[in-house]
Amino acid sequence: MDISFKTKEGRFNYRVAGIIIHDHQLLMMQTENTPYYFLPGGRVEMNEMSEAAMVREVKEELGIDVEINRLLWIVENFFTEELNGERFHEVGFYYLLNLKDEKLLENGCQFTREEGEKHKLMFRWTSLEEVQKLKLYPLFLKEKILNIPQAPEHIIEIKNDLL
Repeated sequence: MDISFKTKEGRFNYRVAGIIIHDHQLLMMQTENTPYYFLPGGRVEMNEMSEAAMVREVKEELGIDVEINRLLWIVENFFTEELNGERFHEVGFYYLLNLKDEKLLENGCQFTREEGEKHKLMFRWTSLEEVQKLKLYPLFLKEKILNIPQAPEHIIEIKNDLL
């Protein structure tokens, strides 16, 4: 069971996200319904450690195994989903990941995968400098991706004046 619940004030999510960088390029994704990019990852399940959730989510979305390098950011994110207007309070753990092999790189700069019967996932490798020009959420990534921290950082991001 995912750690996500809805209240009258909005939805709470406990999420993990993975930073995969190869040759100075970041792997980003979007679904066929989203006009913006985000990082691979997803919700943590009840009684699941965040690192295990990260490995599981990458396996589900990309079909590959990864190693956790280290935790980069713990993020409290407050936003309104632009597609449906739902308000979110999200706590996310953002991990730097290492590819166990280079099989993923054989897919090219852009590729698509199906995640079960849910939806089509579209992936794109983008130079770290080009990330600045794209619609990528959460917003803090545009700045922080160019300066990966040596120790975990706590970030609070508030979008759309929610608090």
